[in-house]
Amino acid sequence: MKRSWVSWLVFVVFGGIMGFLRYGKVLPGAYLSMLKTYGPWVVLGVYVCLVLFAFKDTVYQGILCVLVPLYAFYYLFMLSDAFLVRALVAGLLVGVGQDSAIFYQDHLTQIVDAVRRWIASGG
Repeated sequence: MKRSWVSWLVFVVFGGIMGFLRYGKVLPGAYLSMLKTYGPWVVLGVYVCLVLFAFKDTVYQGILCVLVPLYAFYYLFMLSDAFLVRALVAGLLVGVGQDSAIFYQDHLTQIVDAVRRWIASGG
């Protein structure tokens, strides 16, 4: 019970700071642009760490994290008992999650369009 309380406190403090920095209009334009540019790469690094964390728990969960997109986040928030890691990742996602989702959506849309054009051309 105590660990859960501490992790909530960490999430509220870290998520509040990240949210204030991202959405509070306190960062200069250059820093906000840098946050938007490097945020997706930070999320990718966190995702890789979560996959390794899942492999450490069980090989089955690690394989699912590798094969199923976004399963590592499901594993962390629904199956794992690492409350502090949950709090840190959730707090980080408050600040960079939206920009990262937009970044990856744009790039995946370009990949899907390229594959569609390739299929339409006859391969």
